[in-house]
Amino acid sequence: MKIKKIDWLSKEALEAEVVVTDGESEIICFAHPLNYKVDSNLEEPINCFEVAELVKADKEVYTIEKLDGHFEYRFTGQLVDRQLETVKVGQFLIELDTDWPGDIENGDFVSFISKRLDII
Repeated sequence: MKIKKIDWLSKEALEAEVVVTDGESEIICFAHPLNYKVDSNLEEPINCFEVAELVKADKEVYTIEKLDGHFEYRFTGQLVDRQLETVKVGQFLIELDTDWPGDIENGDFVSFISKRLDII
């Protein structure tokens, strides 16, 4: 995961919209405070807030679909660690802030909507 582009909302407050790429796909994230520069590798997972429609996926494929909200996406990826709430989508590592359904285990593919993605 690498920072491709930074659009500063407030440089003084270190608040920005950031385009993150995994070399194939791109997603737009909010960042505050942003302490990265363009071409920096992210050290931490991307935080996913306001998770909706979290279900076990029918197919074992990675997908990213941009939705109508500014930071809103539908993802399909593999649950890496339920305890740490991390899902791998392509080369993106995303940490979900949600309650997990009981039938989803590590290694399962899941589909979910994220209303907001943040970089810390």
